[in-house]
Amino acid sequence: MSTGTNSTILELRGIRKSYPGVIALKGVDIDIKPCEIMGLVGENGAGKSTLMKIMIGLQKPDEGTLVLRGETLSLDGPQAAIRRGIGMVFQEGCMIPNLSVMDNMFLGHEDEFRRFGFLRRGLMRSVAGEQLATVGLGKLDPAVVTGSLSAAQKQMIEIARLLWLSKRYGVENPILILDEPTTVLQEGETRIFFGLLAELKKRASIVFISHRLEEVVSLSDRIVVLKDGNFMAELSGKEATVKGIERLMVGHELAEEHYRESMQVEGADEIALEVAGLGLANKFSGFDLKLRKGEIVSLVGLLGSGKEEVCKCLTGAEKSDEGTIVVEGKPVRFASPKDAIARSIGCIPIDRRNEGLATSLDVSENINLLVLDKMRFLGFLDPRKEKANAQQWIRECLVKTPGLRTPCSTLSGGNQQKVVIAKWLAAAARILVLDHPTRGIDVGAKDEIYRRIRELAAAGLSLLVMCDTLEEDIGLCNRMIVMKDGKVTKEIACPKEAKPTALDVIGYIV
Repeated sequence: MSTGTNSTILELRGIRKSYPGVIALKGVDIDIKPCEIMGLVGENGAGKSTLMKIMIGLQKPDEGTLVLRGETLSLDGPQAAIRRGIGMVFQEGCMIPNLSVMDNMFLGHEDEFRRFGFLRRGLMRSVAGEQLATVGLGKLDPAVVTGSLSAAQKQMIEIARLLWLSKRYGVENPILILDEPTTVLQEGETRIFFGLLAELKKRASIVFISHRLEEVVSLSDRIVVLKDGNFMAELSGKEATVKGIERLMVGHELAEEHYRESMQVEGADEIALEVAGLGLANKFSGFDLKLRKGEIVSLVGLLGSGKEEVCKCLTGAEKSDEGTIVVEGKPVRFASPKDAIARSIGCIPIDRRNEGLATSLDVSENINLLVLDKMRFLGFLDPRKEKANAQQWIRECLVKTPGLRTPCSTLSGGNQQKVVIAKWLAAAARILVLDHPTRGIDVGAKDEIYRRIRELAAAGLSLLVMCDTLEEDIGLCNRMIVMKDGKVTKEIACPKEAKPTALDVIGYIV
C-alpha cells in the first residue's frame, strides 16, 4: 500500500457529529502528516474523543469526509481502520491481564502462526520478541503474563501490536493515536516513553492526546486545539506556549494564581480527624495526623511511600493493624468503606470511572446513590425528591450534562469528577479524601475543581489530598505531610503568603 503524498496521510474535512442534546463536532478540518507527533488538545467535551472514535471506525460522522493516502475512506469498525494502518492505544488499555504478552499481541490473528492446524508457539514467541525490540522491550519475555507488567510496558506492547498489524497489512507509516498515555506513568517511565516516541515517529505518525500541556509542548511537532467541537488553531510545537494553549482552550486568560491561593482559608481550631500511631504491616507505621475543620492537608511521597495505604485505611478500603482513628471526638474502627461512610468520610478515588461512579447509571442516579433513604415517601422512592436533589448538586458543582438521565459513561472526565464530588456533598460528607482529583482533567475543568476544593474548605469540610505534582500539592494545601518508606519524614506549612517551592520539599521525599 502506498504512503500517499509527503504532506498529508489523512485528511479530515468538515467532520460533524451530534448526539442527543449535544453537537460534539461542528465541521472540523484536520490533517495528519507523515513522521510527526501531532498534539491534540482541548477541554473535556471539546470533541477530541469523538474525533478519534471517527478516525478508528467506532463512530461514523454525520457529515464530512476522511481521505486516507489520497482515497476517500469509509470505515465500518476498528478492524477496518487497523487494516488501513490506523490504530489507537486507549487510556484504560486493552490488554487481557491473564494472557501472555505474545497471546495479547496476536489475539485474533493466531491463524498467521498455524501450520497443518497446529499453533506454532515458538514462531509466535520469536515474532513477538522481534516486535517488542522495536519499542524498547527487547529483553522482555513474550511468554510472561501481561498482568504482571507495569503500565508503561503494557502501553508499549499495545504499540508493538499496532505496528505488527500495520506491517501485516502492508501499511507504511501507520497512524498511532495515543490517548492520555502518561496519566498512569511515573516520571522516570515518562522520560523513557518520550524517548521511544521520538524514535517511533521516524516510521509512524503519532497523535498525542494529553491534558498535560507541558508535555504536549515539549513533545509535539504540531499542536491542534479544539474548543466546543470547533477547530480553534494549529500551532507549531516550537512556538507554542502553555499559556497560549490554555487561552485558546478555555477562551479566556486563566487566573495567574493557578491554584486559587487567594481563596485559601485557615482551618478552625476544632479537630475533625485525629489519627495516632496508625500502621499497616509492610506498608507504613507510626502515622499521626490532626486534621482540622476547614483545612486542606496534602499527603506527599513517591509511589510506595505508604501514602496511598494511609488513605485506604482512613476510608475503610484497608483495615489498619495498629493505631487509633478519632472522628469528631469519637473513636472509630473501619472494617469496610461502609463504616467510613457512616462517619461522614467520603473518598474521591483516582479511578473515578471504575471506583467513583456507577457508569451504567445516569447522572441523577449517581448523585443520589448514597442518599436513597432520604428520597423515599411511604417506603417508595419519590421521583420529585430525586430530581430536586440532583438538580441542586448539578448547579452547585457546575456539572455540564445534557440532562439528569444522561448516562455518566458519556460525560467528559471533568464532568464525571464533578458528579463524584456532587455525590459526596449530597451525602453530607464532612471529611473528604481526594486521590489525585485532577488526573486526566483538562485545564478549564481543573480550574473549576480547584475553586470547588477551596469553597469546600471555606464551608468547613476537612480535606486530605494527594495530587499529581508537587506544585499542585503546594498550591492547594495549608500544610504537607511528607512520607518516605512508610514513615513521615517532614511536616511543612504552606501559608498562602509564603508557599514553599518544590525544591524545598523534594529532599524529604527521595
